[in-house]
Amino acid sequence: MIFEDYAARAADLMSTWSILAQAADDPQPTTVIGTILNNPLTPIVGLFLLFYFIFIKPERRRKAEETQRMSSLKKNDRIVTIGGIHGMVVAAAQGSNVVTIKIDEAGNTRVKMNRSAIAAVVSDKDNDSGAKASAELASETKAN
Repeated sequence: MIFEDYAARAADLMSTWSILAQAADDPQPTTVIGTILNNPLTPIVGLFLLFYFIFIKPERRRKAEETQRMSSLKKNDRIVTIGGIHGMVVAAAQGSNVVTIKIDEAGNTRVKMNRSAIAAVVSDKDNDSGAKASAELASETKAN
């Protein structure tokens, strides 16, 4: 009696397993895109590409522009150092890493520094807009 009960339950389980096994034997055809998206390396590659385009590529571009700007320094360029000193280039040898700048109007004070210590090359437009802004600020303070 007990054995017959177990035998009936086992037969039910076997029929259930055979139905599941038949369903697993007949998979749906997958496309190339489906195969790529189901690959576990896809999110890792996607994150690497995102990281590359957000961080690495812009940094390379910025370094290339900075290298080009520092190599194109010439006499009479106005610069600002990383220490905030404004000056004018007096001597900048093309193959040298050292640049000589004058930091006063009389031209008596000259300083030699590395090209890497130059933060920005200031153009005449930057000087004009800075002078206009300071003149406007001075006129506003006098008016008040």
